[in-house]
Amino acid sequence: MVHKILVVEDEPDFQAALTEILTIQGYDVIALSNCAEFKDYVAQGSFDLAILDRTLPDGDGICILEKIRETASTPVIMLTGVSQFSERIRGMDADADHYLIKPVNIKELLAIIRRLLRRNTQPTEPAVDAWRLDAHSWTLLSPAGVEVILTHRESEVLKCFAGFVGEVVHRDLIVKALGFDPMVYDMRRLETMVSRLRKKLELSGIEDFPLQTVYGTGYALHAELRLT
Repeated sequence: MVHKILVVEDEPDFQAALTEILTIQGYDVIALSNCAEFKDYVAQGSFDLAILDRTLPDGDGICILEKIRETASTPVIMLTGVSQFSERIRGMDADADHYLIKPVNIKELLAIIRRLLRRNTQPTEPAVDAWRLDAHSWTLLSPAGVEVILTHRESEVLKCFAGFVGEVVHRDLIVKALGFDPMVYDMRRLETMVSRLRKKLELSGIEDFPLQTVYGTGYALHAELRLT
């Protein structure tokens, strides 16, 4: 089966390069340049995965993502030069499957595409290991139904892992999400915060929170975390 990938990217050179790479990998690529072309295409065409530029000449790539989500759970990867953490969260809130900052590592992008396509062709099963984080009330809910009230900073730390199952989230990104400059921040403060969070969860009856420390780099959460 040849998978069809939709690319919406307005920078001609990058669009052409990405199209060529994906075609060489055996994908059928539909390359578009703006929101209007997307609207024309979806009126009659379909696709298995979408790669969307965040900033387009006639709109925002998130608007396209939201349009896709009205009718389908098709995998969507956002590619963007917008690096602010708040903007990445906005993309995740709109239900993007992955969010990559330009310049993109092509090997990483291809690996993500393969993973998302595999996931989308497997039978859908209930997510029994999904954790839920209410970022407004700062409440974490375990798959077993255990509810833990967090501090604002603990909530901000966990938000960094939404949409990144098993992937390493760099500690610099977490520090920025907390509102600090990684260049002058004492990383031992972050380590202490994570240690206290683990202890809080244990005291609440959660002894298996799957947060792994990746020493010298950051942390990885080996379970799905959904923002509610």
